[in-house]
Amino acid sequence: MSSKMFYKIVLSLSLILVMQQNTFAQKTKEELNAEREVLKAEMKSKEAEERKVKFEKLTMPASCGLASLDGLSANTGGMLVSMKEINSLVPEMYKRTIGESNDGITDVTVKKPSVEELLQLMTLITTQLTSVTTAAASISSVSSDISTLSLLQIPKAKKSLAFTKDVLSLLPAELNLNLKVVNNLIATLKSSNNN
Repeated sequence: MSSKMFYKIVLSLSLILVMQQNTFAQKTKEELNAEREVLKAEMKSKEAEERKVKFEKLTMPASCGLASLDGLSANTGGMLVSMKEINSLVPEMYKRTIGESNDGITDVTVKKPSVEELLQLMTLITTQLTSVTTAAASISSVSSDISTLSLLQIPKAKKSLAFTKDVLSLLPAELNLNLKVVNNLIATLKSSNNN
């Protein structure tokens, strides 16, 4: 794992801790609305759209015969599936909490989620971020294990390693964005219940 990737992961985890501390800080309705507008713009940004396209293009590689790499690749594939699930849950929770989609389409027929539902989603996201950190930490040892393979196995192993690195490079930014949205939704829900 490169030092740049490690730095990004550490920064991501630091962001999580700061955000969790601020999750329950009391903000005004106007502050929450302004924060939500920034998040909506970030969710529609070119970078976010490019990440989603890359997620959809990634496919789990075949087994390469190296247990450590096959295990890491399978674990990373599970993270990718979970990320896709989170990416479908967050807009739904947004719509249910705010009463409109992130495109601004109003829907008053939806039932607001409970704080517990949003906290469960936040827990899922933070668990994924922890898993990303753990997986990223094992890349360097797995990379060195590739040298023990036969020449015929190396191309499959390199493809598997590339898949793993791609997934792990995309996940932190996407998970952090989703975490920020969920934190805003929790604060919004709590503030609306206090009024």
